[in-house]
Amino acid sequence: MILAEKILELTRQNRGFAVATIVKTGGSVPGKVGFKILVEADGGTTGTVGGGELEKEVIQECHRRMSERKSSLQEYILTEKEENVQSRKGTKIIPMMCNGRATVFYEIHHAATTVYVMGGGHVGQALTYFLHRLGYYIILIDNRKEFANSQMNPKTHQIICQDYLTYAREVEVIPDSFFVVLTHGHQYDYDIARIILERKLPLHYLGIIASKSKAHQIKSKLIEDLGEKVDLSVLYTPIGLDIGGDSDIEIALSIAAEIQAVSHEKKVPHMSRKT
Repeated sequence: MILAEKILELTRQNRGFAVATIVKTGGSVPGKVGFKILVEADGGTTGTVGGGELEKEVIQECHRRMSERKSSLQEYILTEKEENVQSRKGTKIIPMMCNGRATVFYEIHHAATTVYVMGGGHVGQALTYFLHRLGYYIILIDNRKEFANSQMNPKTHQIICQDYLTYAREVEVIPDSFFVVLTHGHQYDYDIARIILERKLPLHYLGIIASKSKAHQIKSKLIEDLGEKVDLSVLYTPIGLDIGGDSDIEIALSIAAEIQAVSHEKKVPHMSRKT
């Protein structure tokens, strides 16, 4: 039960982890079939596969596989007499006196890609619906209490009611995440973009809703304020793909499609790359 509760907690927090389970044994081994250990990305562990050198190796292998994003089986031979062992290809030998075998299944759970959505109005509500169905982890920020709640925005994982510019100055974003700016009246859009680019936050995408002329003004002013060497490669404005339509749901669909395309490095008709 403790392990199940830990898995639920980490899943809710969108934190990556691995679960290693002994699925087959032979001879003398420290752990039995069904023994499990959960290894968190930051090094924490829950459970056991029996301890000793086997457990040390399993923990190290969990970290290797989390970086490789690879789930699969691994067979181990536990012996101090390596020269007398006949092993199959891919089998690893662990120096232990047990003289047994253990097969471990590694199950890797990745953290979902995070999307920060600034603005929980009509477009934001429609966007979070699509992003939720696509499996993204959604953090919604709005400075209005009437929008910063789960009744108005039920398809989000975190909701933060805070001043937009304060949040932009203080947030420590998850690396390679996506940031979408949809503030009401567009009065905060430029300042948010300037703060984020000035801080050089490790974003994969910064999208700002704007008309073609407004987008041109935003880019020109960013260069004027931050210098010609400012990196605008992650900036997408006008936001979305050129798929047609101008309703809230159509705009949200074009943004979700653009995020998906950028995430998978696909060449698509970005509106920002046509201006």
